[in-house]
Amino acid sequence: MNNNTYIHKYIRGLIHEDDVCVDMTAGNGFDTLFLASLAKKVYAFDISETAIRNTKEKTRDFDNVVLIHDDHANIDRYVNEKIRLCIFNLGYLPHGDMTTVTGKDTTLIAFQKAYELLEDKGYIVITFYLKHPGGRDEYYQLDRYFRTKKVDIIDIYRQDKTDSPITYIIKKSV
Repeated sequence: MNNNTYIHKYIRGLIHEDDVCVDMTAGNGFDTLFLASLAKKVYAFDISETAIRNTKEKTRDFDNVVLIHDDHANIDRYVNEKIRLCIFNLGYLPHGDMTTVTGKDTTLIAFQKAYELLEDKGYIVITFYLKHPGGRDEYYQLDRYFRTKKVDIIDIYRQDKTDSPITYIIKKSV
């Protein structure tokens, strides 16, 4: 099972119709669409105009999606309510510009801000892709931060391949 299938199965029971969720990396809109079918409201961020267009097209039948063409590190400029769940799919836009990638510093800032906005016992799902330039650095920096700050990682998923994506499911401790 790939990471996205795993994530969607895992979080289906965590989101309710009155929840607010955030897709921190809208990409091609698959996670945004999934969240929109479950939650009251979904904010979706991406720095790529193409990603925002793709996500808008994919979620055109939903009126509960707020698309934001900006860096996810600026979440606090747009979201001022408690969040039940955030999803990060790091790296670059699949089938898009491979030079536009998430970065370790802005992703750490985005994580910290999103964590603060989480409701008690809210969740962050973050998938790291190690193959693209900077992907390993991003993974190591955030993993080190999680362990240093004793962030509650409740599950880790990884296929059996050496360079396969790694997904952390994090729960905000009260």
